[in-house]
Amino acid sequence: MKWISPLLSKEKALRTSLILAGISLTYLLLPHGTKGLMSSALQGVYSPFYGLSNRVTDLFQVYEENLQLKDTITHQMLHLAMLGEERKENSRLRSLLGFRETIQYDLVAAELITLDPKRRQNAVIVETRYGTGVSPDLPVVNTNGLVGKTSSVTSEQVSVELLTSPNCRVAARDANTRTLGIIRWEGGKLLRLDNVSYSDSVSEGDTIITSGLGGLFPESLPIGIIDTVYAGESPFFRTVEVRPFVDFGALDELMILKQSGF
Repeated sequence: MKWISPLLSKEKALRTSLILAGISLTYLLLPHGTKGLMSSALQGVYSPFYGLSNRVTDLFQVYEENLQLKDTITHQMLHLAMLGEERKENSRLRSLLGFRETIQYDLVAAELITLDPKRRQNAVIVETRYGTGVSPDLPVVNTNGLVGKTSSVTSEQVSVELLTSPNCRVAARDANTRTLGIIRWEGGKLLRLDNVSYSDSVSEGDTIITSGLGGLFPESLPIGIIDTVYAGESPFFRTVEVRPFVDFGALDELMILKQSGF
């Protein structure tokens, strides 16, 4: 230990031991009458070392107690961190269950496994409980809104086509003005709301939701907020870019919407 070396080096300890041994041997060889005086002298010699021994013992006890306290604090910190994650997960799941209030769908929990190795930017692989009856072309959501739709399905895993896939197009509308359009992805972090004419009323900051048209996605699922509106290359339609509510780079708990009774 670093704090012992200033107290006694090895050489000093050896010399001290030899001196004390010599004094003790001398004490044994002294005549009986002089041992009383020698005993008093020895007490004076030994007493500092008794105090030093007690201090070293106390320091060892403090060191052991500190180790135990650090171990306890570490375990408590890990326990608190785990409780915090469980609290966040519980909150997210409660939000997902809120879809039951407006949509007559069964919610099938889906655990994210990995990105689809063939389409890392466009699809993920999830796992569902066996026997849930999941099929292709079912909506997939999380606590923030629409994530995409189911694609290929096996007995154990499901491929989810994200909104950031060219193959995933969604009939949508402006929640404020009811203007209709088609959501699609062209690249980057934004989506595009197509088929919005110059006479249609849309504004930056408007919320875009699913329209329910087309039969695949139910109505009123949140998609995103209009980020920019500007004149495009087409003489008939404006370019409307939408910032999605879902962070596709940080997906966690997902839910597949399956019509009740199917």
